[in-house]
Amino acid sequence: MDQPSGSAQKLVRRSSKHIAPGDIVEVDRKGRRFHALVEELHQRDSSRFDLVIRPLQRGITYRSASVAEVVGVWRKGWSGAH
Repeated sequence: MDQPSGSAQKLVRRSSKHIAPGDIVEVDRKGRRFHALVEELHQRDSSRFDLVIRPLQRGITYRSASVAEVVGVWRKGWSGAH
């Protein structure tokens, strides 16, 4: 991934679990747990968030999840000089 020159890029974290696009999440969907890359977040009228995800394991066909189904988050971070 390209890193911004000079200062670190600030990611906007909008959900209650502070999930942002680019994060890796562990999802528990109907008892099946899998890891996925968050591609987008969409906020419903009820203020809840839905995630557009890309599963990392083969054989998983889910392409969306709610924030409530997320059981773990690995945040995308930028390394570099401060």
